[in-house]
Amino acid sequence: MQGTDYKQHHKQQSLDELSTPLWEVTYCVLDLETTGGSATTCEITEIGAVKYRGGEPAGTFQTLVNPGCEIPPTITILTGIT
Repeated sequence: MQGTDYKQHHKQQSLDELSTPLWEVTYCVLDLETTGGSATTCEITEIGAVKYRGGEPAGTFQTLVNPGCEIPPTITILTGIT
């Protein structure tokens, strides 16, 4: 299937349409900070995660990552990472 045919047959469900409410499952939310907006040319500078169980935070993780390159000034302004 291509284009609109695929979209009609594989519509992404909304949160209301999912069978199990999020407060009944354990899941992890990830956050990445990078040196810019390109997945092919930019590098990760920070990884953050929050584990949720029963709709409540159950644990956190955060670490800075050396991107191996200069962090652009605009990214430092946005993230505070130098």
